[in-house]
Order: sequence, then structure tokens, then C-alpha cells
Amino acid sequence: MTIIGRVDSVWRYPVKSMRGEALPEIFTGFSGVYGDRLFAFKSSAAPPGFPYLTGREHHEMLLYQSRFRHSEKAAKQPNLAEAMAFSPLLNPIAADAAGLALDVETPAGEVLAIDDPALLRLLAGQAANGH
Repeated sequence: MTIIGRVDSVWRYPVKSMRGEALPEIFTGFSGVYGDRLFAFKSSAAPPGFPYLTGREHHEMLLYQSRFRHSEKAAKQPNLAEAMAFSPLLNPIAADAAGLALDVETPAGEVLAIDDPALLRLLAGQAANGH
């Protein structure tokens, strides 16, 4: 067998355009890396074909750190072993919403839930200011 490469690290990005997290292992399936880009922020000012805030246009988004509140529940699907035993082609079910709860640390160090209106106000204000 010829070695063609080596994986140094694996990363997951729970929120589009925010900092990701290095993980010791990941689960990938039909829909990609489990827990990757589950969330994104839309902008009414963005082009209709791609209405999301991105780090390309809003560099400060890259300073926000998203983390799953329950990292052990967000590491892999709760029924992964059972699904794989049944059929390797079966797509396991995702954790419930509480298991995939997400917090975001702002550049100032404040930790907010992904659905906290204060986080949306911060991002909207930065987008409006052209940051």
C-alpha cells in the first residue's frame, strides 16, 4: 500500500463563517461532517442567490467562536452503533435540538446562545457598518 497523505487535524464549523473547532475525530456521512455548518446568518441586503453573511465580506465574523453546548452529544449521532449494525448504508438520526444547542463567544468574550437576539443585533450592526 502506498501512503498518499496524512491527516494532521480535522475541523468542524458549526456556524458558517465563524471560527471552527479542532476535533479528535469526526463522523462523516451522506450530508457531510456531522454538526458542520448547521447554522448560518441571512442578510436581507445580500444577493438573493446567496443571502448569507460570510467572512469574505464581514471579516469580523471570523473572530466569533461557536461551540456546541454538549460536545459529547454533538460528536456523533445518538444511534450510530445501532444504525451501522443494521446497515452501513443507513443514515443515522441526528441528536435532538437540545443536544445540538450552540453557544457563540463574541470577540469581547461574551457567550451568547445562537438564538439570542443580542447576537443577531451584534452581527447586524457590524454588517450595516460595512465591517
